[in-house]
Amino acid sequence: MRRHALAMACIMVSGAGAAAETTELNPMVVTATRSSVSLADAPAAMTVITAEQIRARGATNLLEALRGTPGITLNGRQVGGRKTLSIRGAEDRHTLVLIDGRRISSTDDTIGHSDYQYGWVGIEQIERIEVVRGPMSALYGSEAIGGVINIITRQAQREWSGGVTLRGDVGEGDTGNGHRLAARASGPLAERLNVAVAVEEVRRESTPWEQDRRVSEMEGQDRQTGSLAISYRPFEGQTLKLDLLRSDETRDRDQQYAYYTRPIYLDTYELERRQNSMAWNADWGDLQSQLRFTRSEFDVTNKRTQNLAPTRPQSIRDDVWDGSLNVHIGEDHALTVGGEHRDERLENAGLIGGSDSATHQAVFIQDEIALATDWALTLGARLDDHEIFGRETSPRAWLVWRATPELTFKAGYGEAFRAPTLKQISPNYVGAEGPHTFLGNADIKPETSRSFELGVDWHDERGAYTANVYRNEIDDLIYYRRLRTEPGIPPRTIYQYDNIEQARIEGLELTGRRELGYGIALGATVNWMDPRDARTEAKLNGRPEFTATPSLEWTMARWNALVQWEYIGKQYLEGSNGQERAPSYSIVNASLGYRLQDNLTLRGGVLNIGDVRLEDKSELFGYAEQGRTGWLAVEAGF
Repeated sequence: MRRHALAMACIMVSGAGAAAETTELNPMVVTATRSSVSLADAPAAMTVITAEQIRARGATNLLEALRGTPGITLNGRQVGGRKTLSIRGAEDRHTLVLIDGRRISSTDDTIGHSDYQYGWVGIEQIERIEVVRGPMSALYGSEAIGGVINIITRQAQREWSGGVTLRGDVGEGDTGNGHRLAARASGPLAERLNVAVAVEEVRRESTPWEQDRRVSEMEGQDRQTGSLAISYRPFEGQTLKLDLLRSDETRDRDQQYAYYTRPIYLDTYELERRQNSMAWNADWGDLQSQLRFTRSEFDVTNKRTQNLAPTRPQSIRDDVWDGSLNVHIGEDHALTVGGEHRDERLENAGLIGGSDSATHQAVFIQDEIALATDWALTLGARLDDHEIFGRETSPRAWLVWRATPELTFKAGYGEAFRAPTLKQISPNYVGAEGPHTFLGNADIKPETSRSFELGVDWHDERGAYTANVYRNEIDDLIYYRRLRTEPGIPPRTIYQYDNIEQARIEGLELTGRRELGYGIALGATVNWMDPRDARTEAKLNGRPEFTATPSLEWTMARWNALVQWEYIGKQYLEGSNGQERAPSYSIVNASLGYRLQDNLTLRGGVLNIGDVRLEDKSELFGYAEQGRTGWLAVEAGF
């Protein structure tokens, strides 16, 4: 199937929460194939979240921007109200996060109880977010078991433009107050030299725990992000790019020490994120090439009052060389080949010598084949070679059939893997903080998955509807195995990382959007999931069986409004008596915007209108929701 034929014939909904005036049902995307292709052509189940959608939702970070997206659920991290997201019931560590296709330093499972991967990019820097649901290791390697989140940032433009956002937040009972200040600008410095710069500050105060207001239920956050992108075109079709990204963040919370005299102390984490990238992109006509180097670094330090010992400082660094070639062979083949070399390094006092490292190398190939006018087949595979555990192959195959101009069917199969972290696989690691000790295991294997998927899409001039059914089998899941308990005050339990579990997850995703007239649009996302331990058939913890996010939008002249209801169904969580079932809950958000002038908009809203507090529903939840919060923002552009 030729790209232009399918692009004209297929339209998919880009997200149930889209603002009506900016909803584009068939945008161009890059994540599913590593090249520009229409959403309708993409050989994957995908969702696109635009900058306008993010503003309407009142989001201040990546996780908030993605809430309500098909296939995404929340997981608690047990500390400071933190939560992470997962795709299609896979673990949070099975989601690969990219920035303009560049891998960030993954903190999941390397740094305990972390949700640090959501603060690399400021909201003002984001042009759109592409979410691929399903395995993508055939193109991106480790971690892409559940899917890929690719943050597409604003690029340097040939004409000057920019904007400023001033926002204030006021929480219920004078808790959780905060602000967001952001500015961006982009334009030419010379005839072939363009620049884009953005800065942002987000501050949110901590939220006290109702049972004891001396301690925090949700930690406070103070984050400053900045980016600089420079592009130079020495010749037509040739672009040299430099991207610099910085994000510094402070997390603070008051808590009570669990042992001895149990004093109240201030627990503060300092986070530093840095990513530098240089790239050469070239368009040779039927051949496009890219060569890129990226260095990502993450550092975390901790300090505590009351003379309590802090947690160990940790530092992660990834140096990645990658390159790819995209070539069109006649009208029926679009071939992509590439390779990657990654040096991963971890500094942690629990490692003998204080650090350890591993080298990853990979090659991949993909062929997008037009079988006929109405049929397209995408085949791909990637071979990864890890310095410690060896090789892993990840194949992928997708078939797309346009049955009628309105109806499209898709079917896909893919395999994926996640490499063990350096803590898990290093025999030199001994993590002994608090009452637990964790040991590395040089014999550990990568986590692997096999996924099957069927999809159908129907569209007409006023609406779009999609359905996807999937089955994901995940083997060799890495957890820790209890070895022994040593006496003491408190007693110390010794664990070792190992491959000890298997999972089978089956699910159904439904999305729809309908224009009702008079500027009104109705949207909905519905997810059903059956996550089980493949050995015991027991339900897996932390996966709601049913979630839904209906939304109602209204746009008329200078006004636009959005009401979104997020329903999280019942789920199993770990309690004092083992596995217990937690109740369902709902979060309702609303926003209203008014365009005062062409480049000046006033926007406000209320988050968590019902002031839902999860601990009032059950003590099983390992995270908290921000209480009722009102926000007001002024957005100016030029």
